[in-house]
Amino acid sequence: MTVKKVAIGGGPALEISTLDGPSRGAAWGDDNTIVAASGAPETGLLRIAPAGGEPAVLTKPNRERGEADHLYPHVLPGSKSILFTITALTGSIDTAQVAVLDVPTGAWRTLIRGASQAQYVPSGHLVYPAGGALWAVAFDVSRLEVIGTAVVVVPQVVTLPTGAAEFDIARDGTLVYVGHGGTSAAPRTLVWVDRRGRETTSRRARAPRST
Repeated sequence: MTVKKVAIGGGPALEISTLDGPSRGAAWGDDNTIVAASGAPETGLLRIAPAGGEPAVLTKPNRERGEADHLYPHVLPGSKSILFTITALTGSIDTAQVAVLDVPTGAWRTLIRGASQAQYVPSGHLVYPAGGALWAVAFDVSRLEVIGTAVVVVPQVVTLPTGAAEFDIARDGTLVYVGHGGTSAAPRTLVWVDRRGRETTSRRARAPRST
């Protein structure tokens, strides 16, 4: 898969790198480094320099510990730590774990079991899908520790066969998501919404993302 970037103000898309498989999430750190994941199980998280080029391997799944792949990276403030999802060699996405990588040492550890795709929000929480719902739990970003008990934020959120939940969170904490309407729900069409609230239908869009 080819990784490209385009200016928010518009302009041509610029090719900066190529992944070794289909995309399984990417995040842009505040040091301008891009951390990505692919569907190739031989590698886990990949780091792409601001100028682009060949990705550098950050992690490789530990088969001895039952890890199948490392997906859905989310770079924490300071770019020294990265949240990501560990999928298991056996079982569904429900057996996944949210982990945190210490970039300087290359070591990682589990934060939440039975969860995936966590994102940090400025309120000091992690928001993540588990069991078809979106949850939030307090998080000490300096000590990289979960605090207290998680609570449900959205009771039902659409999850794709890949395990990716249809949600995203803007830097100001605004949450966008696709709710699960059940089999009787009317067909949905994703739209582009600009900062003035104007909508434009986008038939090619598949998952909501904030900017």
